Amino acid sequence: EYGEFQSFQHYFKQINLRMLRDPETVHPVNENKTWPEIRDKLREWRKDHVRCSEKIVELGEYALAHYSSHLGNEKWAVYEQLCVAALDLCPGKMKVVNRCIQKLAEQFPSSLRVSMLEGLKSEYLKKWDDALEMYNSMIEYEPTFPAPYKRKVSIYKAQGKIPEAVSELNTYLDTFSCDHESWLELTDLYIGQQCYKQALFCVEELLLQHPHNHLFHQRYADILHTLGGKENLEASCKYYCKAAELNSSNVRALYGVLMSSSTLASIGKISAKVKSDHQTLAAWACDMIEEYYKAQRVDKSVIVETASVLDKLSLK
Repeated sequence: EYGEFQSFQHYFKQINLRMLRDPETVHPVNENKTWPEIRDKLREWRKDHVRCSEKIVELGEYALAHYSSHLGNEKWAVYEQLCVAALDLCPGKMKVVNRCIQKLAEQFPSSLRVSMLEGLKSEYLKKWDDALEMYNSMIEYEPTFPAPYKRKVSIYKAQGKIPEAVSELNTYLDTFSCDHESWLELTDLYIGQQCYKQALFCVEELLLQHPHNHLFHQRYADILHTLGGKENLEASCKYYCKAAELNSSNVRALYGVLMSSSTLASIGKISAKVKSDHQTLAAWACDMIEEYYKAQRVDKSVIVETASVLDKLSLK
């Protein structure tokens, strides 16, 4: 009997190994996915930071339940990936979250990444003070770890405490000054508070780091245009032109050139030459906008309507 048991055990082991090698082996979790494809898909989602929580939970749970031993040390990355995805699907997947955190905490008892997951769980449960206390202790332990700073900003925003969020983000940028996404976030916060000069400073930092990014030139011009005044309009027109130069398909920048140059041509006491230059620039922007819509093969009525609106505004 023992010999028969060993033969059956060997038989099933061979089947299992064959399934891992065979690209045609289909798993019930998804009729179109083989085991190697499931593994590679989870890797791809981790690498690209894709947020498709339902699929990640489905494939991750299946992979850990059936092939945990074959994943090797990669299973801990899958546990972390699964935990974050399951938080998106809570409260239905809270058991999955707790199981993942427990497994990771047992394997990595003093890991900052595990502490981050516990903080995210506290955020979901709206235990803001517990989450903030955890993030503060993480920052004290490792000041160069960026994640807890950002989570604190998110908590303050969720609570509607915008001044605290601005202060925390400024503290973060004192250390991580090359994080362009955080500069963009701080720009949005300042604009929401109508602190346009501070928002300009943030975009200036972005332009220093990414001088060839047309979107940053456009953003800077937008804020200048919002501030208004002759000098700001002249500067906004220049930055809109630079954005359009860097990317001729930036229609927003073209509209910005159109509006700022047209406004400059109609305000204040200016010489005939300067007025003519602004009108010429506005006419050029109109032509570029029309050419863009024609190149996109949009409905002819849209092009006609756009041209009609521009004519009514006396911008062409």
